[in-house]
Amino acid sequence: MERYDLYVDHVAESGELPAGAIRSQGLSLAIGFFDGVHLGHQEVIRQAVALAKQHGIVPAVMTFDPHPRVVLGQGSQYTTVLTPVEDKLELFAELGVEAAYVIHFDRPFSEVTAERFVKSLIVPIGVRTAVVGFDFKFGYRGEGNAEALSEFGEGGLQVHVVSPVYNDGVKVSSTRVREKLAAGDSRAAMLLLGRPYEIQGVVVHGDARGRLLGFPTANVKPEQPYVVPMNGVYAIEVRVLPIGGSPGAEERYHGVLNVGVRPTFDAPGGQLKLEAHLFEFSGDLYGREIALIFHSFIRQERKFESIDQLVAQIKNDAEQAKALLSTLPSAL
Repeated sequence: MERYDLYVDHVAESGELPAGAIRSQGLSLAIGFFDGVHLGHQEVIRQAVALAKQHGIVPAVMTFDPHPRVVLGQGSQYTTVLTPVEDKLELFAELGVEAAYVIHFDRPFSEVTAERFVKSLIVPIGVRTAVVGFDFKFGYRGEGNAEALSEFGEGGLQVHVVSPVYNDGVKVSSTRVREKLAAGDSRAAMLLLGRPYEIQGVVVHGDARGRLLGFPTANVKPEQPYVVPMNGVYAIEVRVLPIGGSPGAEERYHGVLNVGVRPTFDAPGGQLKLEAHLFEFSGDLYGREIALIFHSFIRQERKFESIDQLVAQIKNDAEQAKALLSTLPSAL
């Protein structure tokens, strides 16, 4: 999949678009922030891909980085994301997208009018069909909507609006996914996303306390500002990614993960840690990039009165995780 990074200069009258960004054969473009790429987002993108096949044009997505509300100071919660840009691009490609346009959103870009956005960017790159969600807004102060998108396209742009997707009678949304993760309900989040929630990071050195307890752990430091689920213990799968992104199969393991501040050992207000114990693994993961895949919540994090109590609980957590993971379709 080709990626094109776009800045406010590219919507200026004299701005030049990146080489290759203009597709003369035409684009079917899904537009949105798409945080989480949940079931509702997937429906927007699938319709764009289907229309591309129908009309013999290129299936594409346009997204934004960072979240416009962060730039406009309208929501500190959006400083963390369900899917950083690189994760979103991987998911777009899996859905059949062939070109991704990433808008680098800043204050100057926030002042671009809806009309200028369409006439200086959407039309020039070759968009023939645009697919948006039911609540789509764009342009300065959100002045544009699907109707304006069609109007400013001056007859050369067909616009399709996708209705909301519901799960158990509740509208699927990024906010809903965040709420479920904040409550530790990783199974409910999985139903909204259409896949388990995942955090990628690098294994860094810790204090090796887990190894001394008989349960060596990988201390994972996320490289991006992911939304982190509620503190507690989870049954997880772990993907160990190939070194340096080199070709090769990734390794997969089952495991148990503690998200929290280790109250048995550390003082209140300590640093949040993600510590994963991988079943049937031996070796060195330091410096390796791994993905933590959240399947089931086991229990809340708590302080133990003795090391023996903690070790006994960890053993129980591991057995529960193994039992839970054995029932999943993706179980190894």
